[in-house]
Amino acid sequence: MNTDHKSTILRFAIIFLIMVCGFLAVLVKIILVQTKESDHWRLAEEVQETHVVSVPPTRGNIYDCNGQLMASSIPRFRLHMDPMAGGLVNKQDTIKKGKKQGTIIPADTAFWNNIDTLSASLSRVLGDKTKQEYRAMIVDAKQKRKHYLLLTQDTISFLQYTRLMDVPFIARGRENSNRNGLIWDTIKVRTRPFGNLASRTVGTTGSTRGHGLTGLECQYDSLLVGQPGVGVVRRVAGRDKTIIQQEPVNGVDIVTTIDANIQDLVEKELRGPVETYGAKWGCCVLMDVHTGEIKAVANLSRDKNGTYRETEDRAFMRAEPGSTFKTVAMLAALDDKKITLNTPVEVTAAPWKYKGVLEHVDAHKMNATLTMLQVLAVSSNIGMAKIIPAAYDGSATKFIDKLDRMGVIDTLPYDIPRAQRALIRRPNKGDYVTISKMVYGYSVELTPVQIAMIYSAIANGGRLIHPSLVRELQQDGEVIYRAPQQVIREQFCSPEAIADIRKALHAVVWDNEHGTAALSNGWQQAQSELVHIAGKTGTAQMIIGGLHNRDHHRISFVGYFPEEDPQYTCICVIEDAQRREDQNPPTINAGRGCGAIVRRIAEKVMAYTGCYVEHDGQLKLQQRIQ
Repeated sequence: MNTDHKSTILRFAIIFLIMVCGFLAVLVKIILVQTKESDHWRLAEEVQETHVVSVPPTRGNIYDCNGQLMASSIPRFRLHMDPMAGGLVNKQDTIKKGKKQGTIIPADTAFWNNIDTLSASLSRVLGDKTKQEYRAMIVDAKQKRKHYLLLTQDTISFLQYTRLMDVPFIARGRENSNRNGLIWDTIKVRTRPFGNLASRTVGTTGSTRGHGLTGLECQYDSLLVGQPGVGVVRRVAGRDKTIIQQEPVNGVDIVTTIDANIQDLVEKELRGPVETYGAKWGCCVLMDVHTGEIKAVANLSRDKNGTYRETEDRAFMRAEPGSTFKTVAMLAALDDKKITLNTPVEVTAAPWKYKGVLEHVDAHKMNATLTMLQVLAVSSNIGMAKIIPAAYDGSATKFIDKLDRMGVIDTLPYDIPRAQRALIRRPNKGDYVTISKMVYGYSVELTPVQIAMIYSAIANGGRLIHPSLVRELQQDGEVIYRAPQQVIREQFCSPEAIADIRKALHAVVWDNEHGTAALSNGWQQAQSELVHIAGKTGTAQMIIGGLHNRDHHRISFVGYFPEEDPQYTCICVIEDAQRREDQNPPTINAGRGCGAIVRRIAEKVMAYTGCYVEHDGQLKLQQRIQ
């Protein structure tokens, strides 16, 4: 065996021996890790997994009755950058000393190769700075060796995010921000696609934790918010990565009874007169008489700058209703057969005192003998104060007990936080005169929604249905709860009494001699050639300084339509409308103001729902599709 052959065998033996030793070393290490060192590594893993975080769920959506989004949580993004990220540097930049100390001498790096592309892309997509401004800002941060630079003060929309991701340099950091230094923070923002439409009813959320503050957002916050998941933060490839261990449960979606299209037209019809006459506030509610579903609710209040916004739930706040309550008082007496529509009563132009103590005055001053139907049509306080208290032997207790049996003192909760309920106080012992004010809407307090509920029951034949704003709840597109119809009374008074009171409400709008919402000095008020409306006007003096003030009024009109086949009830209330000499008319009363608003809403709602269509510039009656 020659020397070369021996040398070759020796070299192979050495290599083989090294490989065997290496294999044995690995084997020994594996055994040690699995036995003696297992506790150490298990503890290290546990320590690494102790950084547990909450994974937020997506807040549920709010829809109108047609499935249109009224509130939703959408992702927006905040972009910041680490100019010193390792992926931006291929070799170390050098920094001059001496006179030009701190100046960077560019090396052949990814940063300098892509700074112009990045700056141009940010300027083009975001549009808040020029390319030069973005470049100067990023270079300055790199010179100062900053590891955090906020590139956008405002959040970026998803569309802007996708447009930026079309840039190859930006897209390469999608999975690992260290590759280009760009870091995206995802933020869920609550948005309303219809803007401020029904904003008070839909509600608002807080800017930090995102919990509901007002409206349905607040009332159903616990369902909308969902349940957070659980994640563990680990360091992967030089960055923190959240590993989901338990998926979050997204919030429940709410389908409301609101129709966004009807809501829009209701708000527009209310806003015009409220702004024109500088009212303190105005509200309007449209309700389905057969289901109790609220199809629209508008609340406009004047702020300190004179702008009208939805800042208060006026439709759910109680106040003295004035003459719209006369209908309720007369209906009670008709149901008890204590009066008829033909019961006569003497009214006077001069004030009249009940029991010689409490003075009552009619706005429509006349000396005449009226039937009770005409009393309601002309809205006579004196006529009501003479007849209805006497029908109940002057006892407020008997009268209030009757209202309670009818169910009009509604005690069911509402879908709006802090919504108020009817307040009808029993007079103190020895008070024998307050009942004479109660029968025409003073010393009683109801919300506009409650008044609409009562008139809806009159319109549908007697079924008193609690108003609702929520139709159903959905989870991942599946219905998990459908709100039942809450019937307060199947028949809250006799059909005969309802038929009588509907005749009187017809006279309010269509009796041109007595009706307070009929034709008046050429004013159309609540009369429409397109849709027949029946209803009642109301005027109440506002309480200022603890006393009723004759110079400040709350006016209203509530009516149902079409009168022949009622589908909707609409109530409009305006507080403290001001006199305007530059307007025609200079003042608005309940008929010219609120009655006219309800008339215009009725015409447009009927056109929208298919009962009327436009032909030759006019709305023509069509057969309703049931």
